[in-house]
Amino acid sequence: MKEPRAVLFDFDGVLVDSEPVHHIAWSEALAPLGVSISADVYLKQFTGIEDRGAIEWLASETPAHSFEALWATFPRKQELFLEHMLAEPLVPETSAKLLEQLKLEGYRLAVVSSSSSCEVWPILERNGLRHLFDLGVFAEDVTRKKPHPEPYRKALMAIGVQTALALEDSRPGMASATAAGCEVIQVTDVNRMAAQVREHLALGNPWPQGGG
Repeated sequence: MKEPRAVLFDFDGVLVDSEPVHHIAWSEALAPLGVSISADVYLKQFTGIEDRGAIEWLASETPAHSFEALWATFPRKQELFLEHMLAEPLVPETSAKLLEQLKLEGYRLAVVSSSSSCEVWPILERNGLRHLFDLGVFAEDVTRKKPHPEPYRKALMAIGVQTALALEDSRPGMASATAAGCEVIQVTDVNRMAAQVREHLALGNPWPQGGG
């Protein structure tokens, strides 16, 4: 039997431009403690890193607050993130059409994210896309997060493939996918992701007027 083809998608910065929303949610959740995170600090220390690791770093830089006190704001951060993200669909139409095309052409699709499933599935559901994914691997599903290869290895094993095409925007994510044996495309613009995948896989665009 021929091995199935698979494409694995990071979520933040690949399927949705959600990093600015994560920054806003963390800023709002931490504000009662008098803790602020600049955009530059968020970009360097939070992007591509699972939340607990980011807060461990923040605790080391914020002597006035323990890790436990800072981490206790995480549930509120998740609530705020979803409130902002669910306000309107944020997956670009070109990306949605790409996912539909890949599924029709027999590709297995998965989300491999350092975020929690509760921050990902509701957004894909809101955008009418959750049913296109065969599975997801999230922060709660692994013991070693990106840049360790465990998240991608787990996804490959679950799908039943030796390798896959992985879409990542961050260095930790790219390192994780590469170490797991995936072919990696770096996404620098959510709105260009579909075009990158189509070019790489030599897929035609069945919706030329819709871009992507």
